[in-house]
Amino acid sequence: MRQGRVSLTGLTIGAVLALGALTVRPGPGLAEYHPGGPTQPNAAQGPGQEIVGRDGATMILVPQGSFWMGSTREEVDVAIQDCRMSQEVDEATCVGWYEDEMPRHKVSLDAFYLDAQEVTHRLFAQFTAATGYLTTAEREGWAKAWVQGRGLVSVKGASWRQPEGGETPSLPHRDQHPVVSVSWEDATAYCLWAGKRLPTESEWEYAARAGTDTLFWWGDEVPHDRKVGNIADESARYLIGGIVQGYNDGYPRTSPVGSFEPNPWGLHGMIGNVAEWTQDWYGGSYKKEPEHNPQGPATGQYKVIRGGSWANGPLRARSANRDWDTPIYRHDTVGFRCAMSLPK
Repeated sequence: MRQGRVSLTGLTIGAVLALGALTVRPGPGLAEYHPGGPTQPNAAQGPGQEIVGRDGATMILVPQGSFWMGSTREEVDVAIQDCRMSQEVDEATCVGWYEDEMPRHKVSLDAFYLDAQEVTHRLFAQFTAATGYLTTAEREGWAKAWVQGRGLVSVKGASWRQPEGGETPSLPHRDQHPVVSVSWEDATAYCLWAGKRLPTESEWEYAARAGTDTLFWWGDEVPHDRKVGNIADESARYLIGGIVQGYNDGYPRTSPVGSFEPNPWGLHGMIGNVAEWTQDWYGGSYKKEPEHNPQGPATGQYKVIRGGSWANGPLRARSANRDWDTPIYRHDTVGFRCAMSLPK
């Protein structure tokens, strides 16, 4: 399968991406802006300006700036200790999971637009209807999913259309839920069609932190009464382990996008609901990372996944947490959102 290369100029993405037997073309029209005057996308003053993308999704301006990316030695040591206590795995495994958040390093970024919410089932259906695109799961006939009584397993017939594949009840009114069981290749195809791209890993963490330097955008403590995100909670106790004791967000699996508080920059679901694909190849611990607009390694085996999901507890829902898998991996906890560069 030939993977298209995404131009980082955003609005000048190449017109054609060939994936298998399918040619995916960008969606119709240029980005449409909310009424209110002749504001140009590169003339915004700060966070919060909205535009509407070609796919109909609201996008939020993420301002240029700099931030500390990753975790300190102390933060990683605490994560490793918590991992050993809560995950019942050995220290070497926990070290392997969390040491890649170091070294904490300063990164500066140009302004960019980011989808305010995860790409929904409805929007992805619009894309497949317009292009005839078949996802990795549809072509290969399976995806991974959490199944009650069995845990995380490969499920025959599971795909974005029904992530549970008939093994568990389907979610009602799925249109406004984030699309899941999509691979990195699927996410890339959608973003290209929409005239966008996947965010880089550094863009994703910068947007998730939204000017904060705490473990989560709302602070260092796990949520209790405050409904800040859809993470592993009491409602999912029957399905998964490692829940946040005493927290009930009301959704054992995914929730409709926009169901919880946005972060300070107006972005919903950056922590929880679904983990999200980023553009970057995974290269282990941060090494010789360029300070300005880093793009990650040039090549690799795995793509970076960020944000935690409805099946993750606090450790994997932190702003600095990193996951990764192959570009054809698909799972009922992984979705995506798209980004767009400002025109030069």
